[in-house]
Amino acid sequence: MNACMPTAPRDHFSQIVPKWSQFGPPLRPWPDNTAVVQRAATRLNADAHVVVLGLTPEIIACDWPVGVTLSAVDHSPAMIEQLWPPAKGPINSEVILADWAAMPFESCTIDLVAGDGCYVLQTWPDGYAALTREVVRVLQPGGRYVIRVFLRPDAAESVTDVATDLAAGRIGSVHAIKLRLLAAVHGASGAGSRLDDVWQAWKAMPALPRALAGKRGWTAEEIMGVESYAGMGARYYLPTLAEFRRSLGPGLHELECAFGQNELSNRCPTFVLERRA
Repeated sequence: MNACMPTAPRDHFSQIVPKWSQFGPPLRPWPDNTAVVQRAATRLNADAHVVVLGLTPEIIACDWPVGVTLSAVDHSPAMIEQLWPPAKGPINSEVILADWAAMPFESCTIDLVAGDGCYVLQTWPDGYAALTREVVRVLQPGGRYVIRVFLRPDAAESVTDVATDLAAGRIGSVHAIKLRLLAAVHGASGAGSRLDDVWQAWKAMPALPRALAGKRGWTAEEIMGVESYAGMGARYYLPTLAEFRRSLGPGLHELECAFGQNELSNRCPTFVLERRA
């Protein structure tokens, strides 16, 4: 298998897009996450070229300097059909059908690359390395890479741990359950978390989350967002924080690792990385 390609097509996101309004933090970027991208945007010149990995509306809708060219890159025609053109974005915007690990840009020509959760469907460690190498290639020296990353904790937890906390009322949102289950079924071998396995774990928990709709401020629509994982063979790959940092290689210098204020924000920091000369 080509290391540049994910083990399962990212087209599974096209099934999630219609339910996107029912997603919340930590799985969906929140203002304190996109604020990191916004800070990077304010330092750009008017003739800058920005690349967005994927079609995340919250990133594309940032207040970019007038004159900036924004190229959104996604390999899924279904995603492009559903999300392009965006409701808000720079006037000079385009969408490009391409893989993130093989983008159609000349080397050292991009001022900023931004994305949200883009590594999660890349294989570990080869796919992570391939994506990072391509970002380093297209960025000009001193260019910035702003990326939110989903992590698993250093101390592994089990599905039973998640179920116990759910029953005790120690989990604040449906979306936090999903991220915790992704980490719980992941393991440390690099096999990743199969989405249908997450669904099976969810369905088997004694305090079935579906029964909690309306009891903890969770809506039935939010819970249906979890149930969209049923039958999905795609795998998510979540490194630890130390593993991710080691995967970046010598081409990038870490300027910032920003944590938001929402539940489990310690598991989805936004990195600001600078391309070394």
